[in-house]
Amino acid sequence: MLKYIPLIGILVLLGAFFWGAVKYRDRFVILGEFVEFLRERKLWWIIPLVVVFALAGLFIVFTLPVSGFIYTLF
Repeated sequence: MLKYIPLIGILVLLGAFFWGAVKYRDRFVILGEFVEFLRERKLWWIIPLVVVFALAGLFIVFTLPVSGFIYTLF
């Protein structure tokens, strides 16, 4: 029974992800339009740039609140 716990956790996370994607799908219309634009204009070389900038932005956003706590440790 214990060997199925990670599988159950993964299934719960996937279910939550898909539930959120279905619930908020109208908010992600712009992403679909952007991908369609890239496909029509054959601008696939832009995708790595967008991914890197998005990851850098997420890194900055998620580390800002933590920086105050890290500063007090050192």
